[in-house]
Amino acid sequence: MRAKHVNPSAPVKQPDHSIGSIRATATYELVVEQLRKAIFLGRFMPGDKLPPERDLATQMLVSRTTIREAIRVLEGEGLLAVKRGAAGGLIVLGQNRLNNAEIEAYMETQRGLLDSLFEYRLANECAAASLAAVRRDKKHLARLRSALTEMDALCANKESRANISNIARFFACDSEFHLAIAEASMNHFLFEAVEQSRAAMFLPVGKVFNRLEDRANDHHQGIYAAIESQNSELAAQRMKMHIEATRVSLYNLMPKPAKSKK
Repeated sequence: MRAKHVNPSAPVKQPDHSIGSIRATATYELVVEQLRKAIFLGRFMPGDKLPPERDLATQMLVSRTTIREAIRVLEGEGLLAVKRGAAGGLIVLGQNRLNNAEIEAYMETQRGLLDSLFEYRLANECAAASLAAVRRDKKHLARLRSALTEMDALCANKESRANISNIARFFACDSEFHLAIAEASMNHFLFEAVEQSRAAMFLPVGKVFNRLEDRANDHHQGIYAAIESQNSELAAQRMKMHIEATRVSLYNLMPKPAKSKK
């Protein structure tokens, strides 16, 4: 076979490895991201107060001016309100209830995001559950049991499942349960992935949800039992079942695709 002739004067084609541009991130944007994540993960419930500006500035090692800029953004997003006076402070806001048509429209806007998130969760949380079953210790099991016990109480009967404050608390405990599994995996990258996906899954309680499903806590007990018995394969399998069931529940809130006419 003849060798291909190469013209030494021809320009060398560079590999198509693009390097993205850099955008400087303002400090207040980093503060917004941290506070937003804390709210989305349920570390602060509707009606809760955030620490005062002075304390937040000290904890986050930024100026009070930076904190105020971040708070203005979160106020604009409807997540926080600043109340003056002795009983005031930085208050986490609840969300106004949407009607059924508005819920369908809102959920439809989330469809692409949720598709990607559930794929991401299946990849990361099943792996985290498998590793947690092998690596968990008594501290991790205690943390999981605590979240399970509270979730059981919050969805124990019809009345408690319809209580808006209970719904918000249940979702916070749900995040705690999944993050405890990620922590028990003892894999820093998996923990960050699970935390990221949990925050991105945030759907405003009160705006979309007006009750918990009757079987909202069913899969958690099975996942816990598999991790406690150190059955890594079963833990991953049950986590997969749980995530897929959650996907079905959320997708039921979306409008059904119109049937094509023949």
